[in-house]
Amino acid sequence: MDTSYRTNLELNQKQQLSQSQIQSLNILSLDNGELSEFLQNEYIENPILDYSPPSSCAPVSDSQAFDIPAENTEEVKTFLLDQLNQNDFSSAEWQTMKFMIDCLDSGGFFRISFHELSTLLTIPEKEIKRCYEVLSDLEPAGIFSRDLSQCLLKQLDIQGKKTEILEQIIKNHLDDIALGHISTISRSLKICTADVRKNIAIIRNLNSKPLQGFSTAKTEYITPDIIVSVQEDQWEIQLNDDWVGNYSLNDYYIKMLKDTKDPELKEYFQKKYERCRFLMASIEQRRHTILKITEALLKRQPDFFLNHGCLKPMTMNDVAEDIEMHVSTVSRGIKGKYLQFPCGVVSMRSLFTGASPCSGASVSSTDIKTVLKQLVASEDPRKPYSDQKLCTLLKEKGISISRRTVAKYREQLGIKGTYDRKEL
Repeated sequence: MDTSYRTNLELNQKQQLSQSQIQSLNILSLDNGELSEFLQNEYIENPILDYSPPSSCAPVSDSQAFDIPAENTEEVKTFLLDQLNQNDFSSAEWQTMKFMIDCLDSGGFFRISFHELSTLLTIPEKEIKRCYEVLSDLEPAGIFSRDLSQCLLKQLDIQGKKTEILEQIIKNHLDDIALGHISTISRSLKICTADVRKNIAIIRNLNSKPLQGFSTAKTEYITPDIIVSVQEDQWEIQLNDDWVGNYSLNDYYIKMLKDTKDPELKEYFQKKYERCRFLMASIEQRRHTILKITEALLKRQPDFFLNHGCLKPMTMNDVAEDIEMHVSTVSRGIKGKYLQFPCGVVSMRSLFTGASPCSGASVSSTDIKTVLKQLVASEDPRKPYSDQKLCTLLKEKGISISRRTVAKYREQLGIKGTYDRKEL
C-alpha cells in the first residue's frame, strides 16, 4: 500500500473518531429538555429513526373539553381591547366585544356558537359575526379561533408560510401527528416521509394555544433530570428520561436498506442507520456517566442529601477521580442538570465548591446562599442591609465575595433589593 495513502487514511480515521467523541460529549452536556429537542430534530431528518408517542399521549382533537374559563380574564381583556380604538365602535358593539372576550377559554379559543350568543344577548347574529371578525384579527395570532386547525392556519397565514400540504396536514392529520403516524400522512398526501417530517416541524413551532402563558402567575417549574430517593436505607437513582425509549429503528426502512439494489439509496440508508446506532450508543453512555456522577455525589455529600445539611468542600476533580473519568466529562455531565432528592431540587453544578475561602477551606455557592439568607432574615426591617453591607458581613464570616456576586446570589434566592425590603 502507498505510504502517503495509508498515512492519510489513518489521519482521517483519527479525525472521524475525534468528531464522534466530540458529538458524544455534546450529547452528554444536554439536559433532558435539550436532549428531547435534539432527538426530535434528528427524527425529522432521519427516516431510520422512529418515534412512538407514549400511550398516555392523547390525540390532538377538537372534541376535548373546552368550557374552561380564562384564568386572568381582566388582564386578557385589557390586552385585547387596548389594540382597538373605542371611538370606532358603538357602545353596544364595545360591550358585545367585552362579553365575547369573557367567553374565551383558557387557551384563547372561542367555542360558543354565534346563534347561542345571539340568543343570550338578544342581538342579531350578523352583529355578533361583525364583532368576531374584528376580534379574530387581534394579537396574539390565532386568538378567537374556533378550533385548533383554524388557530394554526391563521398563524401560517400571518407568517406567510401556508402551503397546500401544510393546510392538508392541519385539516386532516393532527391526530396522526400526535400518534406518530408519519407513514399514514405520507401515503395520504403522496409525499415522502422526509417532507412530512419537515412540515410537522413547522407545525410544532406554531402556538397551539394563543393565550398560553398569558398569566400574571408566570411560575417556572424545574423538571429534574435525576430523581434520588431512599428505599430501605439504600439510595435509589432514577434518570428522568423514560421517554427516550419511545425512539427506535424503523423496521420498514431497515428492510429497505437490506433489500434495495440501488447503490445510492443503499449508501443513503446505511449512513442514516449508522447515525441512529451512534445516537443510541451516545445516549446510553450519557445515562451511564450521569448515574456514576450521581453515585459519587451521594457518597461524598450524605448529610446534605439526607438532612439538607451543609455541603462539604468538593471539586469536579474529586468526582472525576472517584469515577475514573476526565474532569471535562464531569463538567459536561452536570451541565444544566437538576437533581431531585428528598429535601428538594438542586442544580448539580451548585453542589461543587466555588472559589470562596471560608476559614481556610472552600465553601460552595449553596452554603454562601444559606448564610446570606440568614443575614437578611436577622436584619432590622427598618434598616435593611445594602449589598455592600452584606458583602462586609460575609467577609467577617470568612467568605470573601464581591458585591456583584452578593447581588447575584440575592436575586437567585428571590430576595428583593434594599429599598424594596425596607418597612416604613
